[in-house]
Amino acid sequence: MPARALPRRHPLFTAAVTATTVLALGALGACSLEEPTTGKSRAAKATGKSKHGKGTDKQAGTSGGSGGESGPRAAGESAVYRDKGLEVTVAAPARFTPSAYAAGHKSGKHAYKVRVTLENTGDAKIDTALVSVGAREGKDGETTAGIFDGETVGNGFTGQLLPGKRATATFGFDAAPAAKTLDIEVSVNDFETEPAQWSLSL
Repeated sequence: MPARALPRRHPLFTAAVTATTVLALGALGACSLEEPTTGKSRAAKATGKSKHGKGTDKQAGTSGGSGGESGPRAAGESAVYRDKGLEVTVAAPARFTPSAYAAGHKSGKHAYKVRVTLENTGDAKIDTALVSVGAREGKDGETTAGIFDGETVGNGFTGQLLPGKRATATFGFDAAPAAKTLDIEVSVNDFETEPAQWSLSL
């Protein structure tokens, strides 16, 4: 059976498709992502305190502290997405001993767990399953893999977060014994917001 020739597309049709694609990509590129501002968590506002881990407020301003609107935040400070209607708060890290069944922990490293809290301050539900949390340790910013330990450490967020509600998950990370800081990055991964960073004193 002879092969049938495919119909030739008109040049104007091809040009129209190309133009539409370029315009669509241009529109996506023109959309600016929301940068979070820095604020105290609602719990910290209630007590008038902000937790900075083991370091003092002065120390927190350097290796483990607040960098204001442009720099990394300190433990207990929130990344505030006003347009999104979301506040993200990272607590001070705490040493812990992974169980025998934990995955991701390396011998010779110190294990730390970090609590991350999301608060929906808007009017729409937020899909928390898209949220990711990463870490780098020490002055060289070496990427550290997550520790997964049972049902309490490393499972992340799941489900929809309703307006006015909070969700908290605990993440585990390794750090060298000599490391002084643990840098945390939280990404909402919604194509609308920029990731937020914290520098935590160990």
